[in-house]
Amino acid sequence: MHVISRASTSEQFLRSISALAGLAAIRVCYLLGRELFDRRVGYVTALLVAVSPFAVWYSQEVRNYSLLILFSAAATLFVYRAVEGRRRVWASYAAFIVLAVYCNLSALFLAGAHALYAAWRLRRDRGRFGRAVLAFAVVAVLVSPFAWGLTRWAHSEDVVGQARFAPRAEAGDLVRGETTFSPLAVPYSLFAMGYGYSLGPGTRELHEGPPADALRRHASLVLPAGLVLAAALLLGVRRAVNSPEVLRLTLLVVLVPVGASVALAAANMKPMNARYIAVLFPILLVLVAAGVTSLRRAPGVLLCGAVVVFCGVSLWGYYHSPAYWKADVRAAARYIETREERGDAVLVPVVRDVFNFYYGGASERFVVFRGQAGTDEEIERRIAGGAGDAERLWFVDARLWFVDPDRRIPAYLDARYERLESAAFPGVSVALYSLPPAPRGG
Repeated sequence: MHVISRASTSEQFLRSISALAGLAAIRVCYLLGRELFDRRVGYVTALLVAVSPFAVWYSQEVRNYSLLILFSAAATLFVYRAVEGRRRVWASYAAFIVLAVYCNLSALFLAGAHALYAAWRLRRDRGRFGRAVLAFAVVAVLVSPFAWGLTRWAHSEDVVGQARFAPRAEAGDLVRGETTFSPLAVPYSLFAMGYGYSLGPGTRELHEGPPADALRRHASLVLPAGLVLAAALLLGVRRAVNSPEVLRLTLLVVLVPVGASVALAAANMKPMNARYIAVLFPILLVLVAAGVTSLRRAPGVLLCGAVVVFCGVSLWGYYHSPAYWKADVRAAARYIETREERGDAVLVPVVRDVFNFYYGGASERFVVFRGQAGTDEEIERRIAGGAGDAERLWFVDARLWFVDPDRRIPAYLDARYERLESAAFPGVSVALYSLPPAPRGG
């Protein structure tokens, strides 16, 4: 993105990269399904990717996940071809897995799954085993600049001053307090990869209340959809049993990223999230396709149709239900831009980069990081330091659960300052407060 933004920073151009990657993933996932099973599985996999709300969601964002899905599918395809004896494909595998890692570090877990698969499959063939070792060594060399840069970033003053990572954090002062991991996160992540984030509880509903309560409220839709997906997956695994190498690859590609993500979440290093295990999304849909095509024609069509219908319901919610809409930061930025006055300040705790992209005003902007809103005193210090001599403060409330799950910041602002006006947009609200004059020194 840093490179292509030099050509243009228009929203359409930047979003087109993810859209094109999403389109390309349809073709690559078809090839993966055909390679692991047969042409029929390939066609159904392509259909499922094309109607996937999960794929659509990330194909419309200026983020790395659409590219991650594409490169993960290609890397899994080429490692299977290489291990099965295809000639001159290790270089292609190395290229795609390196691209995947540069998209997102979670691809390292996928590379680990591929390495385990290759090591087991080629353990008795010294020549081919050596070529596999060389390929993974090349991968390690090519990702080393990224690892070096990441290490420098993690030790920079800005990052060290804003985050504390377990186990270096003091007891009771972990990144997110006590561990936030729940066993429900694993099935929900697989459910989200099957049907996206707009079938059942939305992301805002899950973050702003007990997830179990949200799931219960939507049980009448979530349970049948989940059972359909689980049935297709189990049928796909049963079909893969007939081909031990396919079964081994698919299980490793699923279990290694999930296991690593669970371990990180349990250690409070990273929350469990479907997008952090998106590397297994292509193989997941291949298994679903293998499951529905393992049945006779009528029940197979019925099961596949049920999956597609639930995807359609999710897509309808994604496009038409405000409960599932993404935060309209663009509207919030333009609202402030047209109403601000000289000397205003803007507090944007979470969506700073998106806000800055759309915002064309002149007000000073500042943020509140995780751990800086635990008490009223901390919030006061942050506002005093960020707002300076401003007489009015705009507050952009979007995805606040990331830094202020208890919503202390809006409560403090409402209790301390006079609210002059407010506006609400999908997933984001804006409020303007009058600040008291700063005291002058004697």
